[in-house]
Amino acid sequence: MRKVEIPAYAKINLTLAVTGKRSDGYHTIESLFQQVSLYDRLTLERQESGIFLTETCGIPAEENIITRADRLLRDQFPALGGVAVTLEKNIPTEAGLGGGSADAAAYLCGMNELYELGLGKSDLQKLAVQLGADVPFGLDGGAAAATGIGEKLRPVESHLPLHLVLTKPIAGCSTPAMYHRIDEMGSQLQQRFTTEKAAKALQTGDFTALCGSLYNVFEEVTALPELNIIRRELLQSGAAAAQMTGSGSAVFGIYPEEKAARAAAEQLGKKRWAVYCHTVK
Repeated sequence: MRKVEIPAYAKINLTLAVTGKRSDGYHTIESLFQQVSLYDRLTLERQESGIFLTETCGIPAEENIITRADRLLRDQFPALGGVAVTLEKNIPTEAGLGGGSADAAAYLCGMNELYELGLGKSDLQKLAVQLGADVPFGLDGGAAAATGIGEKLRPVESHLPLHLVLTKPIAGCSTPAMYHRIDEMGSQLQQRFTTEKAAKALQTGDFTALCGSLYNVFEEVTALPELNIIRRELLQSGAAAAQMTGSGSAVFGIYPEEKAARAAAEQLGKKRWAVYCHTVK
């Protein structure tokens, strides 16, 4: 095999609460991850040696998580052949959509296929967690209840397909800065822990219960006033519920039907970045 193409799907947090902070500085969470159909596209083609990365979002190659994933693979497979990588970015950065983590997971899977490395699921998981807490989820996708720093995943079988609009302001949110605000607030935060309720709603196909169990603690510490405007616009356009994902700054709206979601995405897209997507099993 000389070439593979692989999608790297975005994810949203249907719930997200911070449960603590470890001695190494990482925060522990409780969250319900859901993969969605917005994706980056990776094309991997064999070359003699090394890695050549072409991407479309202006991130320097040395800072890209794909480059780090490549180093990790070459530590384990010193004789690994070269690869030319084309990364087509569709998932915005600093949005809370897990685009970088998805890219890393897709790269590991793509190289495993391209060079027939024989890595099983557990092998890929061990590599993924070294790259970031969200990377293991990118290997499995679907829906999953996450604990630890996000790396401990319990698959959730969803019987509730969702139609969504994703949108965001021009400004992004720095994840470290958002967690710093969480630390500053401390016990002043009155968090809701709704992951199990939301997971049950997915499993039973209860749309109303899911919308009622959405929660993201980072909405309580964000410094972007435009997010309130965006949530209001999503609700006014027909969304049954709207919420920021991850540490922001993207916001998603959940719609009762595809037609309404597509119409809302088209209308909101006249003001800022906005796309229709749906959940992925």
